[in-house]
Amino acid sequence: MVFFTLLILLSILSLDSCKAQKVQTAPSQTEVQTLRYVSLAQFEKELTELVERVSPSVVAIYSTQEVPGGEFPFFFPFPQERRSLGSGVIISLKGDKFYILTNNHVVQGAKRIRVRFDPQTEKEGRLVGGDPKTDVAVVEVDTKGIENPQNRVAKLGDSDKVKVGQLVIAIGNPYGLERTVTTGVISALKRSIGIAQYESFIQTDAPINPGNSGGPLVNIQGEVIGINTAIVAEGQGLGFAIPINLAQWVAEQIIAKGKVTRGWLGVVIQEITPEIAEAIGVREGILISQIAPNSPAERAGLKVGDIITTVNDERVREVRDLQFKIMKTPPGTEIKLTIIRDGKEQVVKVKVGEMPEEVGFAQPREQVGDLGLALRDLSPEEVRRFGVKGVLVVDVVQGSLAQRSGLRRGDIILMLNNEPVEKVSDFEAKLEKAKSDKRDRVLLLVRRGGNNFYVVLYLR
Repeated sequence: MVFFTLLILLSILSLDSCKAQKVQTAPSQTEVQTLRYVSLAQFEKELTELVERVSPSVVAIYSTQEVPGGEFPFFFPFPQERRSLGSGVIISLKGDKFYILTNNHVVQGAKRIRVRFDPQTEKEGRLVGGDPKTDVAVVEVDTKGIENPQNRVAKLGDSDKVKVGQLVIAIGNPYGLERTVTTGVISALKRSIGIAQYESFIQTDAPINPGNSGGPLVNIQGEVIGINTAIVAEGQGLGFAIPINLAQWVAEQIIAKGKVTRGWLGVVIQEITPEIAEAIGVREGILISQIAPNSPAERAGLKVGDIITTVNDERVREVRDLQFKIMKTPPGTEIKLTIIRDGKEQVVKVKVGEMPEEVGFAQPREQVGDLGLALRDLSPEEVRRFGVKGVLVVDVVQGSLAQRSGLRRGDIILMLNNEPVEKVSDFEAKLEKAKSDKRDRVLLLVRRGGNNFYVVLYLR
């Protein structure tokens, strides 16, 4: 829109320049200034019209949570109230109800939610449901007394079509300054910053501050393409928004049934790093490092060390690719996985399950020499208690090969080069074989903090 105008004006300037070259004349200074003024005026006009069009869909959200003892429980033993603020965007009108999309952290645990549409209009909100795994929530508000409610519903875009470099506008309630507008560009896509289980953030340099959370990130067509969620406090121009396609998928389920149903395999997965690739001889795919007991993955015969390369013949290259494909697969659906096991490709069919509230992976458990690594066997009681067989890392020498490889005291080594290790003697025998084969590294499957992951252990 804005940029079509600019492109046309630039084209006019370019044509004028070409004509000038032919007749050996140039536009006068007055003509150039006039063209600049016209283009800037048109840009300003279209930008203000866009903001005016989108702003009615943006609301301020004030929520009150009860905090045990407040900040000083010794002096105030009774529950205290804490008020937080955020933003939201109206995404749907059903009957006489608005449905407002916001962040879960804005309204989680709220005793009371107030939604302010403008300085003269504030209403009580009801939490329809929240999803901590994506940090998305939906609030319901009645439309009584609000004129032309249909004109307040935001137009949603397609975040799958977003590209780095596109101009965007953020609208929200930073520090209580309602309907603040900031502009910037999309800096990056598919960012993971470790605040939610499912992350594929849009990164932007449009200024975002506390209170912007839950507000919309808008493209130049006036479409919502993201929900502003987080910032890097130590940096500048580092804001992150949930893609609207993901937020909308979650919101629709919350509105329909009050919760989110996800597909589930029951695996812990990781990407293949260059070091792991060199160790296993496979460079693409997603590596399974842990399988939950009685999970769809276990029932289908998947194993730790399998590498998933496709889902229903669609290639997966990143953890989030597989994660999101499975998440959006309805429970009960049978899918086809192409895997690599022991260097050979095969197909496994898995019936996707429903993700439980708490995923049950076995919990953590617990000897070798010149690598700066001290190990011991797990005791029978530890095997029973932790549910795995392996060897416990008793100590790691500072500056040793083991430490540089990332091993820590308390790690449990479960496999070496994808072969089970149940005793220190197993570990030593397999290590000696690797050395006799003139290998300079081995691949370890390690248990730490309840999770499995692979580590490349350098031997020299």
